[in-house]
Amino acid sequence: MDDQILLTEKRHITMTPDRFLSKVKELPETLQPKDIGSNILAPLFSYIITEPVKYREGYKLLQNKLLDITLRMAKENASYYTEIIPNDDNWTLSKLDQLPTLNKEALYNNRSGVLSEITTFGFVTFTTGTTNQPPLLIERSQEEQLYLQNFFSILQSGMLHSEKLKPLGIVEGSMNHGSVLRLPGIGYNFMIELTKDYGVIRTAWLLQNEFNFKGIEQKVSQLNTTVMGLSYLYQYLTEQNIEIPPDQLNAITIFGWPVPKSRRKKFEMFFNVKISDNYSMSEMFGGAKYCQQCDGYHFDPFVIPEIVDLETGKQLETGTGELVLTPLFPFTQRFVLIRYRTGDLVDVAKVSCDKGTLVYTFRGRLKRCVKMNSNLYFGEAEIAKAIDEIEELNRAPTGFSIFKDNNKNNWPLFKMVKNGEQFEILFELTFNPQEAPNRSNKVLKKIYDKILFELPESVINWIQEHPKNFKITLKAPSSFEKRDYWNL
Repeated sequence: MDDQILLTEKRHITMTPDRFLSKVKELPETLQPKDIGSNILAPLFSYIITEPVKYREGYKLLQNKLLDITLRMAKENASYYTEIIPNDDNWTLSKLDQLPTLNKEALYNNRSGVLSEITTFGFVTFTTGTTNQPPLLIERSQEEQLYLQNFFSILQSGMLHSEKLKPLGIVEGSMNHGSVLRLPGIGYNFMIELTKDYGVIRTAWLLQNEFNFKGIEQKVSQLNTTVMGLSYLYQYLTEQNIEIPPDQLNAITIFGWPVPKSRRKKFEMFFNVKISDNYSMSEMFGGAKYCQQCDGYHFDPFVIPEIVDLETGKQLETGTGELVLTPLFPFTQRFVLIRYRTGDLVDVAKVSCDKGTLVYTFRGRLKRCVKMNSNLYFGEAEIAKAIDEIEELNRAPTGFSIFKDNNKNNWPLFKMVKNGEQFEILFELTFNPQEAPNRSNKVLKKIYDKILFELPESVINWIQEHPKNFKITLKAPSSFEKRDYWNL
């Protein structure tokens, strides 16, 4: 296949689903690494990334081909999978559930076994251990690093050759959410840290000033940070009466942690730009992007998502289950994960959207969810998002010292307790509820209203059908033991 022709076609000829499918069919039936160089896949992915549903037939065929080579490469080159993956000349998505899943415990015990022996060590990322697990070192290879750099250079070649000024951005570096590999971007990014006082102050300074880099815009127009980072930047700017011109920023991308609707609305009004929210993992390249139309997430084509039943482990098409991901070769090459159980509770539903036919709603980490029955879970993250804007709820300390209220943007303090058929949520207030009963009743109503409005329909129905089994208790300040409230 002549990729240069395809790139020319993208610029001058309207691509059709049939034409795209024929391009995918031109690839060998059984792929080898030489058949899927970055100069071959990048032109194809330029269509999949922008219009996945339009090109879904060709997209599905390409997914099957990439899954097949992913599994063959894993069996041949990563010792953990040698016996686990049976011989098959034509792996497809429909056969994927024949393979066992890989949970976090097995990954910790077999970390060296999932490494591809034909790759060259490049660098390391790590998980944070925020669910009471030790940090996990994740190795990346020089080969995938080079591949991704070339892939994104080709993918963005049209913009790279444009005579327009390239964007100036601010990026919060994180080793804990997706790859820290610096992929080719358009323009230049300042690297910052928004978890400390000095990082917030420095970022505010960068946003207010002009710079003179050749071929680059003079003012910052793009932000890439965590929801917590953006929360504290917003708090600092508003407390210091610093205004950002309404037309300055044209893109804000956030990653890591759930995003309450109230914060999203507040940020978008202040910065005058829609926020792009990404789900990502340090264990692999690829993730999912938030869709405003669906109020949920669609996955990137770099991974294959599944959900499995929490009781049986069987694959589900829709419903509630644990998210399972398989990162595809050649985007992930060294740290090989096949049917990796993420530990995240998700709901999946069919939708009519040009960005995807399935929408994923992330409800929280399974270790921080409470199971009421085989079909019903209360997610800590979804409760935190629902009640986030209630100001009378106490917050966990953050370590900041530059704000009027240094803990304002951490998550509310609460605890979920199951006792038989009874489910109770205890909330810590900023005041003693025994000393202010009228005020406490108003807070109690706010909590009920938020929960019955924002939680999943299955949870709301259970609460309404079992009012005697659901209880909310208000507690005085300092009622709970310290724990990690940064990550839900």
